[in-house]
Amino acid sequence: MAQKVRIIAFLFLIAGSIAWSADAYPEPTAGIGVALGANGTNIVVTRIFPNTVAAAEKTIHVGDRIVAVAQESGPTVEVRRLEETVRLIRGAKGTMVRLTIIPAGEDGGNQTVVSFKRGEFKELSDWGDGILLTNGTEAPNIEMVRLPDGKSEQLSDFSGKVIVLEFWATWCAPCQRAMAELESISASHSDWQDKVVIVAASVDDTADVAAKHLKQKGWNQTHNVLVGAESKRAYHVGGIPILYIIDRKGRIAAQNPENIETIVNQLLAESPSTNVPATPKLEGGH
Repeated sequence: MAQKVRIIAFLFLIAGSIAWSADAYPEPTAGIGVALGANGTNIVVTRIFPNTVAAAEKTIHVGDRIVAVAQESGPTVEVRRLEETVRLIRGAKGTMVRLTIIPAGEDGGNQTVVSFKRGEFKELSDWGDGILLTNGTEAPNIEMVRLPDGKSEQLSDFSGKVIVLEFWATWCAPCQRAMAELESISASHSDWQDKVVIVAASVDDTADVAAKHLKQKGWNQTHNVLVGAESKRAYHVGGIPILYIIDRKGRIAAQNPENIETIVNQLLAESPSTNVPATPKLEGGH
């Protein structure tokens, strides 16, 4: 299939939810309660969460573009990368952050500055920190519920195979394109049978919601499961869609690759003697 389209991730800029940097930040951290997406160098607001600072202020809206961020009375920093924007918006509870935005539908000449006092929102504290697992890391084992029949599974059930693991949700618009791509990839690779498993891990609140959506979309080419908060924390999922590829040894081989098929085929081409599976290790939150 054609080169993988760049993933646009939902990011929860709230207390303890994500940090797209390996740098250490003091806890507790807080944010303003928005979800962001990246389209090239454009950082776009994709969702305003209820009962948050952003919802209460009503000065930032879905579709607005964030072009710069400033701390308290500090200098303004232009932003072009998603992880940089997230890092700058996060901070200690009660501190101020200023965003320079371009309102939805406006051109770059119409910029405005909005200020927020960071707050904590425990509703989404079960998400990971967003610092994705690096290549070579032993893949955490996770508990899963197969959809739609509800059978309990573990990721380690697929030890010895190449695993494509995508975290997604029914409410996440960018996830729909990512899921459709996985369906297409799976359908076009009969040669992967018994060698590769594509696990589509829904992070929805209930299995019924995810199963109904899968049925409506006709998505049955992937191995569909529901996972919980522990799984999101184990894989540091702070935004979705997030995709990992795990090799036959049970180690992380790629994160959000541009071309899934290329990576998988490279792993399959490796000598079987170098792909002795290891049972993934379950990790907790961070």
